[in-house]
Amino acid sequence: MVLTLTGQALGRGIFSPFQQHLLDSPGCDGTGIVDPDSDCKGDGIVPNPSHGDRDRDGFQFENPSLDCEYASQPYIWDSFKDLEKDMSKLFTVIHKNVSFTINGHHPVSGHYHDLMHFYVNALRRVSVCLSEHQDKFRILPQAIHGGCNNPWSVQEVRFLGQMNSGDIFDVINVWVTRWHKGQMVEIRTFTDSAPVIEVLQKNEIWWNSSTWTDHTQFIPGPSGMPDLSLLEGLMRYPDGSRYED
Repeated sequence: MVLTLTGQALGRGIFSPFQQHLLDSPGCDGTGIVDPDSDCKGDGIVPNPSHGDRDRDGFQFENPSLDCEYASQPYIWDSFKDLEKDMSKLFTVIHKNVSFTINGHHPVSGHYHDLMHFYVNALRRVSVCLSEHQDKFRILPQAIHGGCNNPWSVQEVRFLGQMNSGDIFDVINVWVTRWHKGQMVEIRTFTDSAPVIEVLQKNEIWWNSSTWTDHTQFIPGPSGMPDLSLLEGLMRYPDGSRYED
């Protein structure tokens, strides 16, 4: 599916260069080797890793090391979480020529050959449906697999918010991502199609029209516009005479 982000539409954000640092405690490197003077348990998981002053909601990393060739798991966590409040970071954490595939059968599924088409045709389209309740939008990483010295990582991410219609939007996406120099350069996302269809049907007026919709513009749908001149040529009075205007 689609990544559904609200936040300020394109707020100004500061993106730090792709830098990673060694953990403060060398024994907590996710290897299962325990330093007697550390808080590690030897299971390869650090309950509360030290990565500066940032609070990561108690997330348990399979590999909390920041000494990585590609994207560390804490870096990946930050990359998703930061989008919750600052969508502008999307344009730095995802490469402009990304290969982005949204798997499924719904209006925004398909393959996008660059970031701009993904943003306009998919992300922004869904985001607008949540824009009236930006304060309730949350991105909650559930699990991160791989990454660090592997260019590929898998993320399970929960997107939680409220639609403009008042309905709750709650969906978990699976992102399969390839990283290069701190950016996602290839992405494949998987989600349940039903929530995507629901949010669009309930909140896109042009799709979910009603008695109160005043149609003053052509909205032809995916098939495009017909030849209006041909249609105008068919318009006439019952006796075959043409309209004067």
